[in-house]
Amino acid sequence: MKNLWIFSILFIACKTEPKTDPGTLNGTSPKYETYDYSGFTKEEIYAYRKHLLDGGSRRQGGDLSRFYFLNFSEIEKHSRILRSDTPKTLEETPRGDVKNFSIPTNLDSGGGLPLNEYIQQAEVDGLIIIHKGKIVFEGYPRMLPTDFHVNYSVSKIYVSTSIAILEDKGLIDTSQPIDYYFNELKGSGWEGVPVVDILAMSSGIDPASSGQLLTSAYTSREQIKALAAAKAVKPSGTEYNYMGINTTMLTLLVEEISGLTFSDFMEQEIWRKIGSEYNGLMGIRANGTVATSSFGMSSTLRDLARFGLAFTPSGRKNANPIISDDHLAKIQNVNKNLKEKSWYSEDMKYPGYQWDEIYEDGDFYKGGHAGQGLYISTSKDLVIAFYGTYNTDLQEHQLPLICRQLSKSGLFDLE
Repeated sequence: MKNLWIFSILFIACKTEPKTDPGTLNGTSPKYETYDYSGFTKEEIYAYRKHLLDGGSRRQGGDLSRFYFLNFSEIEKHSRILRSDTPKTLEETPRGDVKNFSIPTNLDSGGGLPLNEYIQQAEVDGLIIIHKGKIVFEGYPRMLPTDFHVNYSVSKIYVSTSIAILEDKGLIDTSQPIDYYFNELKGSGWEGVPVVDILAMSSGIDPASSGQLLTSAYTSREQIKALAAAKAVKPSGTEYNYMGINTTMLTLLVEEISGLTFSDFMEQEIWRKIGSEYNGLMGIRANGTVATSSFGMSSTLRDLARFGLAFTPSGRKNANPIISDDHLAKIQNVNKNLKEKSWYSEDMKYPGYQWDEIYEDGDFYKGGHAGQGLYISTSKDLVIAFYGTYNTDLQEHQLPLICRQLSKSGLFDLE
């Protein structure tokens, strides 16, 4: 009886004791817009799993694709990237002028709506805007704030940032050709191609000549051997050609120089240092290799924004910032031969360091499959991060254009 009494006391204490987690941020209620989103029902989850078991595609668009994007960890192999011991607090100072910003009228749909209404209508899952280190707008029309969402090709800038970190340590010289680091590439199409051209997606390599071989390459050395079969079709640095094998090559370079797996390097040098609140998940392909050039990372939107903050004045106040002055200068020191019209606006843009669009005013942007994105303006101390899912017609939202308009609107000009 005495033991039962002690157990009852302990049970009540455990039940009533506030559950705390030293890595979880506490504070007042968040001020984001949720639009009454409640997630997937049990019936919808069952239906999607049946869809997969029946051989259904993961790229149907709409709710089927969104389920995949938000439940990546249940479907794909992945490695866990541990969060920071000291999560970075993000102060919330919502601004009505940002929430009600009138988006451009020349959109496929939703033109002229306030931003807050546009993201509810368009295929946007989540959007966060941070100015001078503070959240000025945050909305989740089709996901929950704590949901993990696939980043897709936005993950490529984790790779280029890793290269830059090794540059800062004096371990990589991006002006050197890639075969300087991998003897196996001498005599291949990669010979003589500077690392900086691979970073700018201008390696001149034909992806068809080695891409298939990569699927059966299970180790780093096997991947290098497969990549060595690639043929050069143009001189490097002369033409932009977006190819995942460039990112694969850079990922292998990070592992070769650091002696770590890419996931371990990213955890040690990036993820834990940005003050991430949650773990990240890095996708693993069927052959066991890290999927940095495809579905890549899965993370909360706030943690993606924390990574973006590392490029801004507000996020670089520490004595040893993750993003150095040299790194920023190299991003903006573009190859003038690669100038072309923006994919999203009338601006001219350049690629570099795996960023898709580096503008002449110094802003830069990286997008990902189906509507993921990260926009940085260092001059305005501005970060815009978003997740999306294309609709059943495989059409995406137009936030890349809207980001550019927001940056140039005057709302974020520094005093």
